[in-house]
Amino acid sequence: MLSEQMQREALSKCIVWFYDGNVRTFYSLDKTHKRAKPNQALGIRRLEKMLMETFKGQWETAIVYENEPRGNELARFKRGARV
Repeated sequence: MLSEQMQREALSKCIVWFYDGNVRTFYSLDKTHKRAKPNQALGIRRLEKMLMETFKGQWETAIVYENEPRGNELARFKRGARV
């Protein structure tokens, strides 16, 4: 689990609906090291890798948003494929 500060600093977040009925929110890790400039594309790639490898076959729908109160949708996944 990420600290609250890292959750606030994340540029994107991913809401995942699992087959067992659970819903979880994951936050992107946008930096390669502590003092690096945040890179949103890197964070989205890492979220996608987490979905496709770590949680493979366990989730139904995942949506990646900008990490803002009314953030725009950046990517949508359905049953293991990007839609």
